Amino acid sequence: MCLSTLYEGQIDPSKVIMEDAAHVTIRDGKIMVMDILGDERELEGYEIKDLDFMKHYAVLEKRSEE
Repeated sequence: MCLSTLYEGQIDPSKVIMEDAAHVTIRDGKIMVMDILGDERELEGYEIKDLDFMKHYAVLEKRSEE
């Protein structure tokens, strides 16, 4: 089973947004994430900075307001 940890800004245990993320969808500028238990979160104002399927992580970063 391939699950990932989502971090905010950098890979750091204090920056975990979600562990065991099973599904990520981008819809209407929002990142929708769901973990293995079906718990969902809607993350607005973020973009994917780094995604590594082999190491099972994704780093999300707040979008700068222009």
